[in-house]
Amino acid sequence: MSENQDKVYERLKNSKFKQQKLPGWRPVPTIASTTIIFICFGVIFLLLGTLILIFSNQIIEIQKQYDNLPECKESKICNISIEIEKDMDRSIMIYYQLNGFYQNHRRYVKSKSDVQLNGKTMTLEEMRKSQECDPVVTNEEMGFKEGDKSITGKELVMKDLAVPCGLIAKSFFNDVFRDWKIDNETIEVNEKDIAWSADKELKYKNTDDLSKQWINITDEHFIVWMRPAGLPNFRKLWGRIENNDLKKGQIITVTIENNFDVTKFDGKKFLILSTVNAFGGKNTFLGISYIVLGAICIVLAVVFIIGYNVHQKKEK
Repeated sequence: MSENQDKVYERLKNSKFKQQKLPGWRPVPTIASTTIIFICFGVIFLLLGTLILIFSNQIIEIQKQYDNLPECKESKICNISIEIEKDMDRSIMIYYQLNGFYQNHRRYVKSKSDVQLNGKTMTLEEMRKSQECDPVVTNEEMGFKEGDKSITGKELVMKDLAVPCGLIAKSFFNDVFRDWKIDNETIEVNEKDIAWSADKELKYKNTDDLSKQWINITDEHFIVWMRPAGLPNFRKLWGRIENNDLKKGQIITVTIENNFDVTKFDGKKFLILSTVNAFGGKNTFLGISYIVLGAICIVLAVVFIIGYNVHQKKEK
């Protein structure tokens, strides 16, 4: 090392920017301050968890499993009835729920093309090279057969690039819930504005050539499906009942086009009606998590105090 380099090294070594020479406040935790902090956080978490549980218990929710019903097993189109057990004020959310479907697998989550979903026309060679949709790229790999048609009615070419492609799109939940009635009177279900506005406005657009699309990319049910769930048992919003209150004892009937097969992965399908409040839908897990975390903080605070007192007695 040269003499000049030695001088530079010594100057940097003794610089005021070294941590031990920087001016400022340096907190020194004590047993009292640490205990107070843990107790404060514990109380906050306990209160927040209790509040969430109280609001969650106010949610009225009705679940109906339909994949195990004889009428839905025997036919692709079936009618089910749901009895209202408690009064439900509008707006009432309609969800479908899948159990045992893992949307959080790494390969599954990555198998889509954001560029394609944003409306850009891509060639098969470009998609193969990017590997974004692997292992499902062509219409044949998507599971289509000769004679299947695009949204414009034109037959799909099996060796062409699927629009859209990828595992998430291939597994699209295609059950349809229609003809909603309360005591044989038709009610309106709003299926608009169920997807995130950022997704609708920025991320999902149709391509210029609709004759090659097997689905409308701007369909909100498709957009909702394309946002993967983090757990194997999940629900996604289907629509809202906005113009009708539901009274105890009423019977809702709905016609289901039963297209999505759950027997391949031993899954279950549910139709759910739920009210909402300031904290959203029913979520006991979040409230219990906060309560458990708050209890842990308070227990740690007590342990710190006991451990400190024992240490003090040993020193004496």
